[in-house]
Amino acid sequence: MKIKIEAIEKYLPSKKVASFELDDKCKAPRGRIEKNTGVAYRHYANATETVCEMGANALKKALAKAHLQPIHLDLLISCSAAYDYPIPHNSVVIKSKITNDTSTFNCFDVDATCLSFLNTLDIAHLYLKTGKYKRIALVCSEIASLALTPQNEKVFGLFGDAAVAMIITSHETDGYEPLYCDFENFVSGALLAKVPIGGAINRGMDETSENPNFYFDMDGKSMIRLTQKHINNFTRKAEKQLNKRIADFDYCVTHQTSRWGNEFFLRNYQVESHKVIETLQKYGNCIAASIPLGLEELYNRNQILKNKDVFILGSGAGLTFGCMALRF
Repeated sequence: MKIKIEAIEKYLPSKKVASFELDDKCKAPRGRIEKNTGVAYRHYANATETVCEMGANALKKALAKAHLQPIHLDLLISCSAAYDYPIPHNSVVIKSKITNDTSTFNCFDVDATCLSFLNTLDIAHLYLKTGKYKRIALVCSEIASLALTPQNEKVFGLFGDAAVAMIITSHETDGYEPLYCDFENFVSGALLAKVPIGGAINRGMDETSENPNFYFDMDGKSMIRLTQKHINNFTRKAEKQLNKRIADFDYCVTHQTSRWGNEFFLRNYQVESHKVIETLQKYGNCIAASIPLGLEELYNRNQILKNKDVFILGSGAGLTFGCMALRF
């Protein structure tokens, strides 16, 4: 059995923000944010756009591309770090924006921060393999911009907003074969990236919006040190199981963490740059949507993927590593 991508489509908010605009907000010399982050532009949701609305827009595009209706879905999984409400979960709100009670298929959320999509794809593969579901929609929608403050320049210019929807089904002959998937977590990085206010520990009821703890914060240097300490053991295990070097894959899709992360990947694994799907410069780090943005670009840019191997690698707050290998 193979997995067929019936459609994968993205939705980008219309507000396109150049890095020099953020330099001005940070009172920084023009060019500093782009130089430090590798991001030239990113998209920001406007005041009326929501996480679920963006996800629904991406899913509508994917359904239209596949010539499907919502009733043809068996399962919808929202795979995002951002959400509109603590309750209800994103997937049911997204579903409400594309259909009504005539479509009774199940829906639920998977939140593994930046690795939400990759974890969800692994879950979807298992469901399709068992035959429990025949057609699954994965919807990843992220609005990072609301959790950013110019008081923290190092992360302020790094992130963007985007949504991607992918519809997959099992197929006898067409599509790709999942060759390998693995995740590893290192709890010493549990709180290196966080939004301190908003959960049960501190709902923020007695705080003002000026409190920087309402915004995303990341100890980048510690994250880099922890990544460098463990990433090669993680990827060597994958290469050993696959009997193939990362550099020998036809394409690589990576979570676009930062300029440093992208350069480290090329240098550390000696991968030719044309094999790597780079989206950081034009979209920024879009949290869990970064990996599916890379897949969307690879799949929809008229590349011939038959008999091609694709390696996917990412990391998430926690600190967790994830990778997957696909053979088309």
